[in-house]
Amino acid sequence: MSTKFKLTSLLLSAALVCGAVPAFAAEKAAPKPLSQTFDQMVIIPYDYHGKAFINGEKTDLYGDYDIVQRSGRVLVPIRLMGTLASQFRSQGTWDTVWQAQNPDDVIFMNTGLKKTIKFKVNSTTMLVNNEPKKMDVAPQKIGGRVVLPLRSAAEALGKNIQWLDGLIVMGDEVVDEKSAETRAVKDRILTQLKDTRKPVVDEKRLTPITKFGDTIYYTKPIYQSSGILQRLYRKTDGKKEILVDIPGEPMLGSDGVIGHDLYFVSTVNNQGVLYALDLTNNKVRKVSTLADWKPSDGWLESISMMDNELYLNLHSGDLTMGSETLYRVDKGVLKKVTNAHSIIGPVKSGDFLYHADFSVMGSAVNNLSRINLKTGERKAIGQADFAYGITRKQDTQGGISFGVNNSMYVKGGNLFVLGYKDSDPKDEGSVYKINPADQTQVKLTPAAGPFWMVDDQIYYVDGATGYLAKTDVNGAQPKTVVSRKVMSAQLLNGSLYYTSNDAGSSYDPGVLYQYNFATGKEIKRSDKPVSSYYIGKNAIYYLSEGYDPGIYKIDAKGNTRLVSDRIQTAKLTDEGLVYTLTYKEGVYSVK
Repeated sequence: MSTKFKLTSLLLSAALVCGAVPAFAAEKAAPKPLSQTFDQMVIIPYDYHGKAFINGEKTDLYGDYDIVQRSGRVLVPIRLMGTLASQFRSQGTWDTVWQAQNPDDVIFMNTGLKKTIKFKVNSTTMLVNNEPKKMDVAPQKIGGRVVLPLRSAAEALGKNIQWLDGLIVMGDEVVDEKSAETRAVKDRILTQLKDTRKPVVDEKRLTPITKFGDTIYYTKPIYQSSGILQRLYRKTDGKKEILVDIPGEPMLGSDGVIGHDLYFVSTVNNQGVLYALDLTNNKVRKVSTLADWKPSDGWLESISMMDNELYLNLHSGDLTMGSETLYRVDKGVLKKVTNAHSIIGPVKSGDFLYHADFSVMGSAVNNLSRINLKTGERKAIGQADFAYGITRKQDTQGGISFGVNNSMYVKGGNLFVLGYKDSDPKDEGSVYKINPADQTQVKLTPAAGPFWMVDDQIYYVDGATGYLAKTDVNGAQPKTVVSRKVMSAQLLNGSLYYTSNDAGSSYDPGVLYQYNFATGKEIKRSDKPVSSYYIGKNAIYYLSEGYDPGIYKIDAKGNTRLVSDRIQTAKLTDEGLVYTLTYKEGVYSVK
């Protein structure tokens, strides 16, 4: 969620509370404890220090937006208003209309809700779908800007506002102010929002890469007149940092760690080169030249091992018109495997590699290929009117969105992949079993999102419910196994880990769960809302941005809070997590 969205919500929240009148939509709602509604609310303190809780996450707000008070009422600039309304997921997008030829008129329109709100400077009447509504204070022009009464805006938007011992709380729910659960969390919320610290400035912000033994590796920005350079450093516990000597001008934002090697690309004498830093001795070796590609042409999209062979995907151009080429490194030489606008997958099975292609600007159909790694022959597979590795969804306002899914499995000579029929506008994508030999395919699931193959079972997120379901490799015996919305899922160590929240939003924090495939049981793993999580060899780590922020560890001993501060970035390594803090310089680690 953008800072602008959050800031707009914040300002409207403050104004609405000052009006002290609940809005229409929430008047009949049953009160709930704040702990239960926290991840669906916007919360700021009256003693404001630039921080807020937005949908359960502590947020630093930026921007020079002045809230104006007149006669005990609060007004806010119009440019914040439309963004505010769009902050509420249930309302979709609001468009703001202000025209120089009619400088006193401001209109907010929501196509999905079929709703229009019109304000006029110095008029105490607003029009909601052309129906007049009285306001106790009129919009005004202050300092050359039109500002609007936020209490009236709240009534038009249908939001509930409450004041709670120094907190301003806004949302669709009514908070039970007398609840013991509310009292238990409100002071912790207020403590976090009274924090006056400022985030570390970009010039001093480090980016953790990995940790090997007792040494942390990270990048540091070096600002020059020609641009920003990234330099690699290492720091061993109790010692000073050391600059790692790397040939040429490295691109360190797309590096990758495989085993004890840190791979990165660099430009040397106008030639792209792939290098590896051996973390056991801190020596750099040349892996391969990069043909006619160099870092200024694009970026290293990915680097991975498949069947003990090194593959790298080099992106050229931008995201819209660019392309990708997959190479195999063979005795220090790049061997081209395949190319596409954007490579989906790939998956290797024997002498064949399978992948799909996704083009933002072009057609998605006929995008599935099989590459013979011995001969280089490329064969289109699947059916002509289908797009694979892509999901398609129509929103309530008539728009269409596409999503890429890299899940591909080969079993019994068949390829399992998501696909949809392009000529059927209602087809959002299902799991298919494709026989590459004769191009036949079998639809195995209803509309589905991510899916995973475990033994002879296919587990998938049901497109209609968001629940976790399963079926066999023939599409028989479908069954729902988890009746809650599954988001941010990861398959590891014989279990599926995922988060879930009441809003059903993948953008917001959720409780962490584990589904064990062997037992068929679901286990709740976190006792705090999880913003992100990492599955290590011996423990699970998760970050919380709520009123008890920090890093938590889950192991046989239970949930342990390792760090009690807001985390800026974190990365999982074999040695635990390496991370940076939002308000303190440096790079740190926990295990």
